[in-house]
Amino acid sequence: MKRPIPLEALIISILKTRKEIWYNDLVQALKAYYPDVTESEILKSLMKLELAKLIVVERTVKKDNPYYIRLLT
Repeated sequence: MKRPIPLEALIISILKTRKEIWYNDLVQALKAYYPDVTESEILKSLMKLELAKLIVVERTVKKDNPYYIRLLT
């Protein structure tokens, strides 16, 4: 779905203020902007940003928070 602000830009904007965030907190922040955003869209956006070497997504062993996301630079 086309969005006025791309998810990637929104994720970077959130991370610029926080530097690091748990996945569930990121999902809540994104749902505040776009209530209809899907987990698939979020994961695709995270993958694009990680491949561009803008963020690091670390897998954790916590069941309630499977990923820890950090901004590079």
